[in-house]
Amino acid sequence: MRKPLYLLASAISLMIISCFSLAGIISCIFKGPPQIKVEHHSELDLDKNWHLDEVFILMGIFLYVASLGSSSFVEEEQYIWHFLTSTLYLIFLIKTVQSILKESNSTLVHRSETKTFHKNNSSYLASYKLIPGQQDGCKLYTVLIVLVAGRILRAWYQGGINWVHFPDISKILNQSDSSIVKSLQTISVLAVVVLYSVSLMLLRTRRILIIGLWLSHLSCGLLVMLHIWKSQVDTSVPINNHSTTSIAQIFYVIASISVTCTFLLSPWIFPTHSKEAEPTSSSGSNPEKAHGLNHSVFLTGVTYTMFWCLLQLLLQQPINAVPVLLILLQIISSVIYFSLEKSLHRQWVQVVAMQFLGMTGHFGLGNTNSLASIDVAGAFIGISSYSTVLSGVLMFIITYGSPLLLYLGMVVHMSVKDSNDISTPQQWSSVLSRMIALPCLLPLLVNSIALTSYTIVLLLMRNHLFVWSVFSPKYLYVCAATVCTYAGVLVIAMTGAYTCAVLSFRTRNYRDKSVDQIDG
Repeated sequence: MRKPLYLLASAISLMIISCFSLAGIISCIFKGPPQIKVEHHSELDLDKNWHLDEVFILMGIFLYVASLGSSSFVEEEQYIWHFLTSTLYLIFLIKTVQSILKESNSTLVHRSETKTFHKNNSSYLASYKLIPGQQDGCKLYTVLIVLVAGRILRAWYQGGINWVHFPDISKILNQSDSSIVKSLQTISVLAVVVLYSVSLMLLRTRRILIIGLWLSHLSCGLLVMLHIWKSQVDTSVPINNHSTTSIAQIFYVIASISVTCTFLLSPWIFPTHSKEAEPTSSSGSNPEKAHGLNHSVFLTGVTYTMFWCLLQLLLQQPINAVPVLLILLQIISSVIYFSLEKSLHRQWVQVVAMQFLGMTGHFGLGNTNSLASIDVAGAFIGISSYSTVLSGVLMFIITYGSPLLLYLGMVVHMSVKDSNDISTPQQWSSVLSRMIALPCLLPLLVNSIALTSYTIVLLLMRNHLFVWSVFSPKYLYVCAATVCTYAGVLVIAMTGAYTCAVLSFRTRNYRDKSVDQIDG
C-alpha cells in the first residue's frame, strides 16, 4: 500500500519547524536581556569563543544523527553513547587539570578566587569549607569516578544485538551462584540508603519532615532487601508470589506518599532567606540570599533520585543492581563537579553532559534497539491481577529508568546554582527562568533533533531490507524516548515553578509583615 508522500513530507516539515523553533528560543535565552544574566555569571559567560567541550558536543550530536542512517550503527548504538560520554568527560578532566595548573602558578590569585567562591556560593555543598587542595582533588576525583563507572557499565553488557555472544560481567554473574548476586543487590540497596542519609545531613536540620523522609526511605530500603531475599531463586528472573506482591505494594504506597509530601511541603519548611528573623527596611532594598530555594529544590531532587533508585533496584533484573548504583554515582559526581567547576563549563554543556549520561546508562542496563531486550518479567512485580496499563507503566519505568533518573538528577543540579539576591517579585521570575529554562528546553531540543532525523531516515529507508527488523523497532524506541523526555521535563518544570511560587508568596508575606512592624 503506497502512502501519500505529501502527507509524510508535511509532517516532517512541521517537525523541522519545531526543531528550529526550540533552537531559536534557546538562542534568545543566550542573547536575552541583561536582567536574566545577573551577577553570578562568570567570565566564561562573557566569552564568545567556542570551547573544546562545546564543539565536541555539537559534533557528537551530528555524529549520532548521521549514524541513524546505518542499520549496523542502529543495532549497536550503545558504542556511540559510550564513546560520546567517555570522551566528553575526558575533555572535562583535561580542562580541570589545565585549570588547576594555571591556578597553581599564582598563589595569590588562587586564594582570592577561593575566598570569592566561598563568599558567593550560597549552596549547602559549599557550606562545608574546602581548602584549595581539597577542591582540586574533589574535582579530579569526581570526573574519574564518572569515567571509571562508565567503563564498568560498558563491560557489564559488552555486546548489543550482533555481538551478544561476547563475554561480559552480566553473563558471568548469570552463571555464578545466586547468593553472589543477592549480596551485590543488598550492597547496592545499602549504598543508596547511606547516600540519602548523607544528603539529608548536608541540610543540617532536624525538622520533622526530614526525619520522616529518612525513616520512610530506610523502610523502603528494608522492603527492597526483603523482596530480594524472598523472591529470587534464579538470578535472571524475579519470582512474583503473594508475599512478594504485598511487599512491593507497600513499597509503592510509602514511596508515593514520601515523594508527594516532599514536593508539596519542602518549600514551606525552610527559611526563605538566610536571616529571615531580621526585618528588612521599609524600602525592601536590602539584598538577601535565597537559601530556602536551594535547600527546598535540593531536598526535593534528592528525594526524587533516591526513591527512584530504590524503585529500580526493586524492578530491574537482579544483575542490574550494580549498574543502577553506578549510574547514581555518576549523577552525584557530576553534580558535585559542576558545583565546584562553575567557571569552566557553560550551563548548557552541563545539561547535555547529564543527558549523555542518561543515554549511556540506558544501554548500560542491557537495553538495545531490539524489542526482545525489553524486560517483561519485572513489569508484573507488585501487581496481584493482570492489568495492561499498570504493567505497561512498569515496563516503561524499567526500560527508561536511567534517562528518567538523570532528569530527576537535574533537579538536584538546579539546586547547586548560586542564588541571586532576591528583593522583588520580578527577580523571582528571573530565578525561575534561569533555573528551569535550559534544563527543560535543551533535552527537548536534543530529542526533537533525534526524532525528526530518524523520521526522515525511516522515510528514506521504507523499502530497505531491514525496515521491519531494525529501523521500525528503533522508531518505537525513539517515540518512547520522546514520552520519557516530556515526562522528565514536566517534573523539572513543575518542581521549579511550584517551589519558586511558594517561596515568592512567603517572601512577599514576610516583607509585608516586616513593613507593618516598622511602621507600627
